[in-house]
Amino acid sequence: MPLYVQLVKFNREGVMRIREVGQDFAAVQRFNESLNGKFLYVVACFGEYDFVALAEYPDDAAAMKGAAFAAAQGNASIQTLPARPVEEFFQMMSELPS
Repeated sequence: MPLYVQLVKFNREGVMRIREVGQDFAAVQRFNESLNGKFLYVVACFGEYDFVALAEYPDDAAAMKGAAFAAAQGNASIQTLPARPVEEFFQMMSELPS
């Protein structure tokens, strides 16, 4: 299944509601499951982004819906990046002409 990296940054509303963000995350997880997607790994961070997630979705449309639903919670902005396992990257690059 295709992989996506999601970079999440709290907005002012998210910071003000930081104690309840776990409940919103649970709703996002349930919605992702309804799209046949799932979070493989999510970490909280210091720095420019507050969370980084590695997610699987069946296709770009499902990834877009998942990110839009998460953003619609009103707590954060989300940047979604398509990703590939590094082994696939190495294989693709080995196929490039000299």
